[in-house]
Amino acid sequence: MARVALYGSGGAPYHHAAILAQAGHRVSFVFPPDIEDGALAAFDAFVMPGGGYRAMQGQLEPLGAAGCRAIREFVEDGGMYVGSCAGSYDAATVPARFLEVCPVQAELRLLGARVWNEGDSPFGVLASPGIGELIAGNAAPAHPVMAGMPARFSITHYNGPFFTGGQALARVMAAGKQFTPAEQFLGGRGPQGQSLLVDRAAAAGAANIVAGTRGAGRVVLFGSHPEFGLTISLDDLAITARLLANAIDWQLAESGAPDRPDIQVISERPVRPGTLAADLAALPALADRITERAARLRERTGEPWLDENNAMSMLGLTPREIWTAALDRIPGLADEAAHDAGAVPAALVSFAPPAQWPVDGGFHGIRPLLTQAERQLEQAEANWRDGWPGAVSDGYDYMLESPYHLVAGSYLAAIGQVTSAALLSRMGRAGTAAQA
Repeated sequence: MARVALYGSGGAPYHHAAILAQAGHRVSFVFPPDIEDGALAAFDAFVMPGGGYRAMQGQLEPLGAAGCRAIREFVEDGGMYVGSCAGSYDAATVPARFLEVCPVQAELRLLGARVWNEGDSPFGVLASPGIGELIAGNAAPAHPVMAGMPARFSITHYNGPFFTGGQALARVMAAGKQFTPAEQFLGGRGPQGQSLLVDRAAAAGAANIVAGTRGAGRVVLFGSHPEFGLTISLDDLAITARLLANAIDWQLAESGAPDRPDIQVISERPVRPGTLAADLAALPALADRITERAARLRERTGEPWLDENNAMSMLGLTPREIWTAALDRIPGLADEAAHDAGAVPAALVSFAPPAQWPVDGGFHGIRPLLTQAERQLEQAEANWRDGWPGAVSDGYDYMLESPYHLVAGSYLAAIGQVTSAALLSRMGRAGTAAQA
C-alpha cells in the first residue's frame, strides 16, 4: 500500500482519489500549508489533478515559489509526481509566455517534455484540441506504467496539453466517436478551411502521456485524463484507470516502499464537536432539494440558447443532450452521496477549506459539495431568461453565469459537484473496507 497525496487547492482530485482508494492505497488531500511544512515526506506520490476555473494558474499561485520548490525537492528525493491535464502542464517545459504570467512554474518544472499545443485560449497559453474520447497508441508497452494496456486504447481528453520530447508512453492517434474538437465547441463555428488541432497532433506524433525521472524520483504526466470516463458525470471507470494504479506500483517498486513518517495533514484533523452529526442530519433534505431543483430545470429544454451555436458541445454530445443527461444524473448522485455519508470518515463529510485560502475548486467534503451544487442550481433558475445569454463567441463564455455552465457545462458545474460528493463516498467506503 502506498500513501498518496492529492492536491486539494485547485481542480478536481476526486476521481483520482476514488480510483486509488479502491486500489488499496491510503489517500489524503494536501494544501499549500501542508506542503510548505514538509508533509510530503509522509507520502510516496503526489497527484496534481486537472484544473479549476483558472486552470494552471489557479493551482500554482496558491503554492507560490516555496510550495512549487517543495514539490520538486520531494520528487528529487525519491518521490513521485503524477499530473493530469493542467496538473501535467504545471510540471512540463512550458512556453515562455506562460512564465510571464505565472513565473512560479519554473520552480516546479520536472521534465524536459515540451507542451506541443501552445496557443491562446481561456486556459491561458494552451490551445485546446477538444473534449472527449481520444484514441491513443501505446508507445512504450514495456514501461511499467503501460503494463496491461493494449496497442490502441481510448482515453478521455479535456482541453489539456500534448507533448514533444521526454519519454512518450502514449501518442495521439485520432479523435474517437465521442470526441468534440475545440473547433466545433460552438456548432463547428471554428476557423474554416483549417485542419483540426487533434489531427495535426496525430500527424506530428505528439504524445499525450510522458514519463521520466527527476533526481531519485519519478514523474508521469498525463495530458489526458486517465481518471475520467466518458459519461456526462465522467465517473464510469475506464481501462485507463489502470494507468494510475500502474504508476503507483512503479513508484513502490523503484523506491523500495520506504517507511515514512505518519504526518497528519490539515484536511484530516478532527472536525469540531457536533459538526459531523449536523452535516449528516442535513444531507437527506439537501439531496431532496437538489432533486427538486433538477426536476424543474429538466422541464426547460427547448430554449434556443441550448442550440449548438449558442452553448458548448463536448464528449460528442450536443448542448441539449448534455443538459438533459446531467439533470437526469444529478439526483441519483446526490442521493448516493447523502445516503452513504455515514459510512465514511468525518473529514470527507464536513471539511471545507478556510474562506481566506485561495482555492480554485479543490477538496471540499460531501456536505460543502452538495451545498455548492444546490447554489449552482438555484443560480441557474434565478438567471434563467428568454434569449440568454446573447452573443456567444467562445464555448466558455459566461462560465460563471450561464444556466448551462452552472448546471452541466463542465466538471466544475453542479453535475461535477454531485459527482465529486458521490466519489468521496466511494473513496471513504473503499478506505474503510481496506482497513477492515
